[in-house]
Amino acid sequence: MLNAISNIIKRGKFICLVSYLFVSHCWAIPDDELSRLFTEANEVRSQNPLKFIEVIEELNRHEQHMSKQQKYHLKYLRAYSLSFKGQFNEALKIYKQLLNSEAGEQIKLKANLSIVNTYAISKNWPDGLSHLSSALNSLPTIADNSLNERAFAIAAIFYNQLGQYKLGLSYAQKLDKLTDDKRTLCFAKQLALESQFKLGQLSEDSPQIAQGLQACQQSNEVVMESAIYSYLAELYLDNNQPLQAIATLEKQLESLTATKYAPALARYYSLLAHAHHKNSNQPESESYALKTLEQSKGIGSNKPSVTAYNILFQIAESRGEHQQALAYHQEYAAADKAYLDEVKTKHLAFQLAQHQATEQKNQIKLLDDQNRLLRLEQKLSRSETENNRLFISLLTVSILLLAGMVYKSRTTQKRLKLLAEYDALTKVHNRGHFTQQALNAIDYCSKNQQAASCILFDLDKFKSINDTYGHATGDWVLKQVAQVCQAHSRKSDLFARLGGEEFCIFLPSCDVNTAAQLAEEYRKLIAAIDSNGSGFEFAISASFGVTDFSLSGTNLDKMIADSDHAMYVSKKTGRNRVTIFSDGIAEFKRNKQANSAMGSQTTEARV
Repeated sequence: MLNAISNIIKRGKFICLVSYLFVSHCWAIPDDELSRLFTEANEVRSQNPLKFIEVIEELNRHEQHMSKQQKYHLKYLRAYSLSFKGQFNEALKIYKQLLNSEAGEQIKLKANLSIVNTYAISKNWPDGLSHLSSALNSLPTIADNSLNERAFAIAAIFYNQLGQYKLGLSYAQKLDKLTDDKRTLCFAKQLALESQFKLGQLSEDSPQIAQGLQACQQSNEVVMESAIYSYLAELYLDNNQPLQAIATLEKQLESLTATKYAPALARYYSLLAHAHHKNSNQPESESYALKTLEQSKGIGSNKPSVTAYNILFQIAESRGEHQQALAYHQEYAAADKAYLDEVKTKHLAFQLAQHQATEQKNQIKLLDDQNRLLRLEQKLSRSETENNRLFISLLTVSILLLAGMVYKSRTTQKRLKLLAEYDALTKVHNRGHFTQQALNAIDYCSKNQQAASCILFDLDKFKSINDTYGHATGDWVLKQVAQVCQAHSRKSDLFARLGGEEFCIFLPSCDVNTAAQLAEEYRKLIAAIDSNGSGFEFAISASFGVTDFSLSGTNLDKMIADSDHAMYVSKKTGRNRVTIFSDGIAEFKRNKQANSAMGSQTTEARV
């Protein structure tokens, strides 16, 4: 009896289980519920990551009941989730699959914009530009205003990051006109102000600043509001008003600190360090400079770090802490070089993208011309005489067209070569090209047992000239120095601007004594420059360091480093003079490096 009852119960359970599976399989989620889930996923994806993951899991359970386009949409959301987790390579593969699929234009635009964001994070500027161009070209087919707003915002951010502020401004203004959302309006005005600030279109009393602050205060966007205050503070600093800059920054400092957003805090602290330094408040300046370095960890090359190391170097030097000053100066030089290298990389990426776009247009034009030629040939086949006449004419046009395109292409290549090899301001070799040429010269001199020397010089008190008379005057000084030195150099000498106000001359077939005499002539020429041409009157001088193969060997980096230490001695012994590298300087250098290393270990132990 019990066995019979048990069998009935088991059969009942089996029937219930089969019924449950059948009902579960056949039940389909309503379309309006699916639409609601997709809408919710789009709304919470950046604001509430945990909720976003829950919605994705819910959508995954109903994938078999989705339409083809809904499945593509789900695929995009999965890729977005991977990006949010930092799995960028996997996300990129899915985004690119969507671009090559039958997904709708809106999904493809979202994928393209996500690719642009990913490439911006990885600093892959050429590929980012390519996908951004594709995304912007697809906008005329998109009716969704929110997607257009997102595209304009990403374009403005990307171009500002790339240093193409005119383009960034144009898309920020488009976003401003299109949106009626308070948060997006704050975002648009902050991006526009960033572009206008970098383009030199703002002053302390520009009405756009007050409008931007009001928009961000209404939407409670602390980070965006703080960015606008930083532009205003920097304008005060440019006009030598450090107290106003400090007051402006401190007004927002507490709110910004609460966000713990490192990039914005690094910029704020560096500006406060600069302002206090201008106001001769060394303790506060040093404190904020150190805070800047702490916030800049993990950000990569950035301007706040360059500013902080430069200020710490100046403070240590003013205290007579020469070992610490040298350590900070080395960090400053490395940070400045990394920052400038990144700027050059961005500029070259944009120039390359423009060149490729021009080439594509030329190719399209050539194909159009060829198609036009074929159509004309078909028409002209009716008459042999007329055909011959027009054929010759078309051939001539084609040759001229091709010649024009070849000429234009070569001109573009020459321009790109100039950008890659020469400093845009002074028209002398840039560091990269100088290094390549100097290594070739060292190889030649070494093989032929010839001497070679290196002269390194740095303009004295150049920052003071910039701060007192403006960056335009500083640029004038750099160009004048480059012109007089280049005119006096030998044909075989390699003359380059290494960065900032630092120049280097490599002299093949020249011993150290001859190089020192030439350096003295350069020093006199620089000191003789008449500053009245800039509209101001001030003294111009430079400190020189000289070495050669016999003192530093044939390693270019060592020659430059030894020349730099000799130049540092010139700076420390009164400026406007020439110093030849010696064993004494080398010993001094080694002692300072050892002391610097011990100082670093002590600092780490304290931390």
